[in-house]
This record gives sequence, structure tokens and C-alpha cells, in this order.
Amino acid sequence: MKTPHRRGLVLASLLACLPARDATAADAAAPDPSQGVALTGPSILRSLALGIDMSPLGRLGGEGPPGAENPAAFTNTVRKAAGLAGRNDDGALAALRTTFLVDGATLYRLSCRACHGPTGAGKPPAVGSLIGPSLALSSAHHEEVMRAAGAKVRPDIAEQLAQQADQALRQRLVEGGKKPKLPYLEVMPAFAYLSETEIAALEGYLKRLAKVPGAAPRLPQAPESALRIGEHVVRGTCRVCHDATGSGAGHSLMMAGLVPALVGMPEQMSLEAVVHKVRHGWNALPGVSHQLSRMPVYPYLSDEEVVAAYLYLAYRPPQGR
Repeated sequence: MKTPHRRGLVLASLLACLPARDATAADAAAPDPSQGVALTGPSILRSLALGIDMSPLGRLGGEGPPGAENPAAFTNTVRKAAGLAGRNDDGALAALRTTFLVDGATLYRLSCRACHGPTGAGKPPAVGSLIGPSLALSSAHHEEVMRAAGAKVRPDIAEQLAQQADQALRQRLVEGGKKPKLPYLEVMPAFAYLSETEIAALEGYLKRLAKVPGAAPRLPQAPESALRIGEHVVRGTCRVCHDATGSGAGHSLMMAGLVPALVGMPEQMSLEAVVHKVRHGWNALPGVSHQLSRMPVYPYLSDEEVVAAYLYLAYRPPQGR
């Protein structure tokens, strides 16, 4: 993957003075994928009362390039928006709101991979595997289990079990997991911001990931925009460690062992600096920086996806409520 400097994705000077735009009431309520909703609340780790040195959450994404999972329309609109940002913000927002279709593989990579890993295996017992719950989504799998157990195959029962698994997964995404009694187990956070079409697309990929029998050869898709893709990156990856609001971005906070909040990041850090940190991580300097201020590398996020996240934070700045 070439660096943004060599690719000329965007000039940081165009983005240094991006105006902060408040999310409107319509943005907060609309399911329209072209809008994006401002981030609120604490990080996932903070909401679970966990420090970054106490949990593998956010650090299991693994190696490997992002691949060609996003359509050309996404790349084109992000580059156009980045070129307009700071001098024609209405034009930049119009580009960011252009919609296109993406499949569940992309949604998984942006929203799930940081914690469950590239294969969905997680890191038991702290982070559960998605393979078992994903297999349960398939009625064909339940029929195979019946057959292997020497029981009469009941397609109607198998379908009921698959539907129950689907309902359980959707409930988990909306409400999050239950607090376990064992202290070393993490709690699944809620992903209530996912739409019905996004969940359906994500389920299609989970079935493929689990290699369920009878999985559809073509993954279902969901309408997205570059603004929404940026929101997925922030909510599914960045927010694992970063609060929405609080102390802003900057090296001084990281050197003190504090994870900076996402609010104000576009005003305090250039786009190139953010892309560099996502691409190369940030390690504490021995004897100078606090050792808890390290940041992992996310090679499976493309430069354009990081740019989309940066612009999402600029045009839909995090809110304090």
C-alpha cells in the first residue's frame, strides 16, 4: 500500500481548518445512509471499565491488506471530497453523501474485525468466536447436525432454530451482551446504529466466514456512502479505545498515557498524520512516554477509509451528550 504522500490523496493544508458542523436533528433520526450520525459517549473499553492494557479488544484485526472490497465509487467520492474540503464544504459533503452498494465483507472488516479478528475466531475466553453463532444461522447446518446425530431430519425444526439464531444475533447487535459473572470475560457492546440492510449483509458474510452449508454464492449488499463508511470505521474500530468527547488529540496526551478523544481531531491533527498512525501505529518511547499510550496498526483499513473517517469526524463532530 503506497503512502498518502506518494499517492497524493489529499493535501493536509486543505483540511487543517475544516469547520466544525453540528449534526442536525434530522441527521440524528434519519436512517438515510448518506447522512451519518454524530458519535456520542465513552469508548467501548471505558464503558466496560477496562483499560487498554487489560483487554485484547481492538487489537485482533491481524495483518493483510484491505483488498478491493469497496467499489470505485467510494474511492472516487472520498478523493473528490478530500480535495474540496476546507474550500468548498458543501461540495465535499455532496460527494460524501453519494451512495453505492457494499457487501458484508466490508462491513465486517470495518465494524467487527478489530475485536473478532479476520477469521471471526476472536480470542477465547475473553473475546468469543463468531463461528458457532454464524453456523447457527443456517437451517442446512441444523439439518446436518440432526443427520450426524442419527436423528430424523426435520427441515421445519431446522428452520425454526435458524430463525431463533437470527433473532438472537440481532438482539445482541441492538442491545449488546449480558454482563458475565466471570471477570475475565468481555461484554459484547451494542451496535444499534446498524440498519436492517446492513445486518442482513453482515449475516451473509458471517455465513461465508463460518463456511455454513448452503451459503449464498453472492453476498447481500447494503447502500452506503463515504460518510457512512467513515462512520463505520470510527464506531467499529476507533471507538474501541477513543471516547467521543473529552481531552482532544495530540502527542502530549499520548505521551502521558492518555487515549485522546475523537472530538476536534481534524482541527488538531493533519489528515496525513492520522493516516500515518493508522498505517504504522504509535509506540510509547521508553523513558519518555507512558507505556499505555501505544496504538496498534490497522493495515486492513485502506487510506481512503481512514480519510472517510477523518472527514466524518470533521463534518459530523462528536457530541457530548
